[in-house]
Amino acid sequence: MIKGRFVLIDAFALIFRAFYALPALTNKEGVQLNAAYGFTSALLAAIKTLEPEYLACGFDLPKPTKRHIEYVEYKAHRAPVPEDLMTQVPYVREILKAMNIPVFAVEGYEGEDVIASIIKQTANRLQTTAEKAVVGGRSSVSEFIIVTGDLDCLQLVDKQTKVYSMARGVNQAVMYDEAKVRERYGLAPKQFVDFKALKGDPSDNIPGVPGIGEKGAINLIQKFGSLENLYQALNPKSEARNPKQILNEENDKKISKTINISEKLLILLKENREQAFLSQKLSKIVDDVPLEFNLADAKIHDYDQQKVIALLNKLGFKSLIARLPDSHRQDNQQKLL
Repeated sequence: MIKGRFVLIDAFALIFRAFYALPALTNKEGVQLNAAYGFTSALLAAIKTLEPEYLACGFDLPKPTKRHIEYVEYKAHRAPVPEDLMTQVPYVREILKAMNIPVFAVEGYEGEDVIASIIKQTANRLQTTAEKAVVGGRSSVSEFIIVTGDLDCLQLVDKQTKVYSMARGVNQAVMYDEAKVRERYGLAPKQFVDFKALKGDPSDNIPGVPGIGEKGAINLIQKFGSLENLYQALNPKSEARNPKQILNEENDKKISKTINISEKLLILLKENREQAFLSQKLSKIVDDVPLEFNLADAKIHDYDQQKVIALLNKLGFKSLIARLPDSHRQDNQQKLL
């Protein structure tokens, strides 16, 4: 166990990745379980590799999020979640419960929003004397690591927070800190939202600006620093969020020359200003989810290993049994209710 390390699992990101990456796997009753198996395998790999002192899981709920309400097209082009996937979710929850790993989910928010909010709450509360007393009289969390199956959480990376991406599978997981994000994208983590605002994200139906790909989006954010700065440069005498964009050919030529971008790109950006800022809003992970979180609940707890072994046997996951973490109760640990 690494003291002060808090690992947060983005459950649905791993569940979806496993469902589409692994071949169909059924138990004796014919129930498909590839997503549950893949999730459990990734969970055990993360626990072994990262050796957390604190562990929690952020979950999505099967109801529309605030993003869906604000933009009905959000993820709308995706095919409905396969029934064979959704029927596996209760098994994932059963495994987490058996291993005494707390699960947090709030209606209207995605799992990554929940995780961001837990991180923010924890960081803030550790500044208070009361919280320090609860966790042993010291700032017990020195780093947060988000385990996920995609890269949306890169925007959360900072000096204390890293992302452990399993997007390419357990054996090719990548740890992203600030330096690694810059190495891959040439951007600071806080610029990742604005990068997606321009590039868009077809997998989530985030539109972005048509005609701007990854390289173009990176170049623009590197050049101007942020989406707001970019649009302020395009409209130097007006507010960047002014809904009335006047396309003036002569003025566009002057601006194009001044900021050194093509007139074609300038017009494209102006015409899609509202879409760019909508994409920015959809891409941003929120950290103000209304949830109650107690750091003590996330402390690694002992669990009934025989109960978990019986569950894995029932599910047909016998190959995972040897990978279960040791189960030794310590005097200062309590079982979760």
